[in-house]
Amino acid sequence: MKANALVMEEPGELSQKEIDIPEIGDDEVLLRVELSGICGSDVHMNEGGMDLDFPVVPGHEFAGVIEEVGDDVRTDSKGEEITEGDAATVVPGIVCGDCWYCDNVPARPTTCENRDVYGYFNVDEPPYGHGGFSEYVVIEDRASFYKLPDDMDVELGALAEPLSVATHALEQAYKPGMPHAREGFGPGKSIAVQGVGPVGLLTVAAANNAGAGNIIVIDAVEKRLEFARKFGADNLVDLTEHDGDEALNEHVSSLTNGNVGPDVVVESAGYPPAVRQGIEILRDGGTLVEVGHFAYNGEVEINPTRLVQKYVDIRGSLVYPPSQFETSIELLDQLDGEVPFRDLFNYKVGFEGAEEAYEKQANGEAYRATIHPGGI
Repeated sequence: MKANALVMEEPGELSQKEIDIPEIGDDEVLLRVELSGICGSDVHMNEGGMDLDFPVVPGHEFAGVIEEVGDDVRTDSKGEEITEGDAATVVPGIVCGDCWYCDNVPARPTTCENRDVYGYFNVDEPPYGHGGFSEYVVIEDRASFYKLPDDMDVELGALAEPLSVATHALEQAYKPGMPHAREGFGPGKSIAVQGVGPVGLLTVAAANNAGAGNIIVIDAVEKRLEFARKFGADNLVDLTEHDGDEALNEHVSSLTNGNVGPDVVVESAGYPPAVRQGIEILRDGGTLVEVGHFAYNGEVEINPTRLVQKYVDIRGSLVYPPSQFETSIELLDQLDGEVPFRDLFNYKVGFEGAEEAYEKQANGEAYRATIHPGGI
């Protein structure tokens, strides 16, 4: 069959094309895509910041409706029975299962040496579309996918991916077994989130749902700071109101018990100097989670002596394991109506508006611009 798709021929060059979608195999599923978000990594791709084999069909934050089910497929990756017409979302990352990391580091599947990702494949390789900016996507037998609850709007399914990034980052700060010792994150603990784009906002929502006692958000855009309140932020810190890092540190510390700084800092801004700021904002003995720098965005000088003096833990968080989608879909279902998830989708276009959508996402005008292959 044929499908319309948005193809990135090379960085900065998008074109609409008709591509071939092969008949699905007995172990595969055909998904009709309803929408796909433009992520920060998609912006980096468009700006030439990712080493890929172009042309590709972008889009890794997508959801849609199951159009066809292979003869041998009965359930999704959670074990929920599926049928044609069910709404679903797909985990973009696919691990090989055969490399040293897959065999020896199963708790961190994204370390896989041969990991494939929907939205990053060359369009000339089967199954060709392989990205959310296509009318149809083949869910391969080696991919993970999840049915959405029957009463959930399919639009929310496109947030399962960025929410998985956020919840996995938050989980990196947990220290099981010692909640009384103020180690890591837990109920009642304080957390600062640097940068309240989509991942930062979703981290705020996850932390609030997990019982954080004090959520501090730090950004330079007043509109985003105010929006963060709707996701559960307690204290807003505008970077532009503080003259230098020392003044910023003092202010953030003043918002915490004992004036020592937050127990946990999550850096989701993707701005290199924020990493250095995060180390200093953090209380001594606290935990910094770095999730904002998936793609290269520059460098920053860090004094390693400060890491020792402050006795901090620094955790890198690379996306999530596939089962993280179960957590995210459950949260989306539980918090829908309490958290304004849909307000994140503040710029929706069909293929014809894609270039402007990329611009809106890149300059911060859109929280999460979305491409709708079937039109708005």
